Amino acid sequence: MPSRLTAHDFDQELLILFDAYVHGSLDRRGFLAQAQKFAKVGMTAAGLLAALSPDFAAGQQIPANDARLTIERLGYPSPAGSGTVNGYLARPAGSGSAKLPAVLVIHENRGLNPHIEDIARRLALDGFMAFAPDALTPLGGYPGDEQKAVAAFATLDQTKTREDFVAAARWLKARSDASGTLGVVGFCYGGGIVHLLATLLPDLNAGVAFYGNAPAPEQAVKVKAPLLVHQAAVDDRINAAWPAYEAALKAAGAKYTVYQYAGTQHGFNNDTTPRYDAAAAKLAWERTLAFFKSNLQNLPAPAVAPPTVRLRGTLQSVTPDSVTLKTRSGEVVVLALPADLMVNEVYPIALADIEAGSFVGVGGLPQADGSRRAIAVTVFPESARGTGEGHRPFDLAPQSTMTNATVADVAKAPDGQTLHLKYKEGEQTVVVPPGTPIVTFRPGDRSLLVSGASVSLSAQVLDGKPTVQRISAGRDGFPLPY
Repeated sequence: MPSRLTAHDFDQELLILFDAYVHGSLDRRGFLAQAQKFAKVGMTAAGLLAALSPDFAAGQQIPANDARLTIERLGYPSPAGSGTVNGYLARPAGSGSAKLPAVLVIHENRGLNPHIEDIARRLALDGFMAFAPDALTPLGGYPGDEQKAVAAFATLDQTKTREDFVAAARWLKARSDASGTLGVVGFCYGGGIVHLLATLLPDLNAGVAFYGNAPAPEQAVKVKAPLLVHQAAVDDRINAAWPAYEAALKAAGAKYTVYQYAGTQHGFNNDTTPRYDAAAAKLAWERTLAFFKSNLQNLPAPAVAPPTVRLRGTLQSVTPDSVTLKTRSGEVVVLALPADLMVNEVYPIALADIEAGSFVGVGGLPQADGSRRAIAVTVFPESARGTGEGHRPFDLAPQSTMTNATVADVAKAPDGQTLHLKYKEGEQTVVVPPGTPIVTFRPGDRSLLVSGASVSLSAQVLDGKPTVQRISAGRDGFPLPY
């Protein structure tokens, strides 16, 4: 078998052209035109592009069906981003519901390709729960073709994509089978996202960035997590911005370590392309695992968050800093209002607004035939698709349940309409009688919080005071169904 090509088999100028092509500043036609001068007998410009492009089979280290692992493909909610985002979860087989330190794996600018899935499997074999989201989910997911993936990636709404990664981090850390410690590792584009998340998530425990873009220096003061930064030596595009950001990290007192690997190209850790440098990649990965084990394993258990309670009722009075709530059971409670209070406005819509494909939350009661009779229905806005998906007990009435699911179909029934609901674990049939409250919601503000307003809220005891975290309210006396 012939030996694999390495970066030393290509002219440095050609490698720079390939880097420009990979990162979207040069299209395929432009690359081929400029690469033509490097073509030799038996190797055309198109052949050079093929030789430089990923070979996933050659780079795979852990088989996808490795019996030592448990693999899941699942979705998570990203209400402020793309709604629901899919990803790849890997855990050590036999770990059951054991709480494992979690690592979020952020891909390059191609989406969740086989190489990134292999990275997740490598982490799982070292005792972590690894999750790799696919930023291309709103466009149908990684298409199986690198050129199509790069083209699709360029069309993403990056504001929503960044929110998708923030949501992934929070979802992963909060899983019941996670230990509460979270690390994140990313490559190229993903390395830049690691730096971004370090400025946005004060509870991040560790970040590892492989040759990623640095944020603006003024963002460094927000970094609380320890960082490990791997850089290629021959990577002017990325390295040019590092000195200013490093100076800002130092000034901010951030804890970080940076290594630059002599003679390496951008992408040296990616073992599917000739830019792979085996020795540097091995050393960088050993350092990465040691860093994660130091910062994510054998740490004191995180502080237990105060329990959250849900209250429903009518506001009796409102001040800038507090509300007085009369609950539906008749209890009167005074609750503090934080500066970052989240307010939603709940408002009525028609039964006809529910259609196949809607994502809904249905409070229901059991019927003799096994179906459910709806007490009320919430139609989620598209931005909140996937929130709380599943079927579970609900505290509105004895034997009541809540089903958050997608409407598979809507049918007429003698006593209203029938909704066939599907969610990941199963399905439910719900009858919606005439007169059932049908509502949706949208972002609101504190102007909704007036005496007499019907509200539903979640609260925690913070600094000794019952404090509202999130509140939904009706306008002009509109009564919330739950």
